[in-house]
Amino acid sequence: MNLKVVIITQGVSRLVKPLFSSAHEVVGVLESMPRAYDGSGRNANIIAILKKLYSAIKRQDVFLPDFCRRKKVPYNYIWKNNVGEVADWLKSLAPDLIVVYSMSQLLKPEILNIPRLGVINLHPSFLPSYRGANPDFWQYYDMEMYPGATVHYVDAGEDTGDIILQERMHIPLGTKSPARLDKLIGELGVPLMLKAIDAIAQGNAPRIQQPVESPTARARNIKPEEHAELIDWEHWPIERVWHVLRGTELWLDCVTQPSGLWAGLRWSIKEYEKTESPQGEIGQIGRFGKRKCIFAKDGVIYIGISYDIKRIVVGLFQI
Repeated sequence: MNLKVVIITQGVSRLVKPLFSSAHEVVGVLESMPRAYDGSGRNANIIAILKKLYSAIKRQDVFLPDFCRRKKVPYNYIWKNNVGEVADWLKSLAPDLIVVYSMSQLLKPEILNIPRLGVINLHPSFLPSYRGANPDFWQYYDMEMYPGATVHYVDAGEDTGDIILQERMHIPLGTKSPARLDKLIGELGVPLMLKAIDAIAQGNAPRIQQPVESPTARARNIKPEEHAELIDWEHWPIERVWHVLRGTELWLDCVTQPSGLWAGLRWSIKEYEKTESPQGEIGQIGRFGKRKCIFAKDGVIYIGISYDIKRIVVGLFQI
């Protein structure tokens, strides 16, 4: 049986095109607005312009309203103050199933209760580990080299619903976040999601109840004032410092970012070189030989500036 599906996501995420290409019918797309969205539309308009510019230059879809318009599929967006209107919109579409990936808020009961087969989510961790809004960062922080992807039913809790399918995979040290998500979500998670939807349609999807407690702390979002204190420069080996900085280079502000003519750009984290003793003030930017670097207690991490428009957009607006 082919299902009528609504997607909830942010942008043209890794799940969107595969689900549109599946045997199931996408009857609507609901975009989850960023947490900072205040209803004014100002920030959303700026991001929309940048996304359209990126799409034109790279010839890649990132602007979800345009994508839905071309597909002739209804589009809407959700933020904290329009849940009632969105619930009415969803009821008019009468979906069998709601599929979620990259959601900035917990769904209210008035939305969870609409689809007859429930709401399922693709979460980028091996649940019950790393429940929460920011599993990517905390898995970098903990040097989790065998993360997973989980497809689970959504309930009133935060990533606590029954598990349908999940798998692990190895992610090499120093893999940058976009490449990590290409593997973890694109290669592992999306096929799991499509398999789970098919199983739900056939009436034989597993339901594995999660334990109440998670073995890891809540994968919460990081406050801006916390960024500078996250790296333990005095005790962490250079491999761990490099892994965290390289993986989160698009948004983590543990070191001073470029200024002057380069203001607004971000450092690109290159390779590291171990040394027997510090070569400069640890945690600070300087030069080792002829190259710009960040000093660690047991080596140097080389850095450069990238002019990729995607890096600028993601770094500024966390798209």
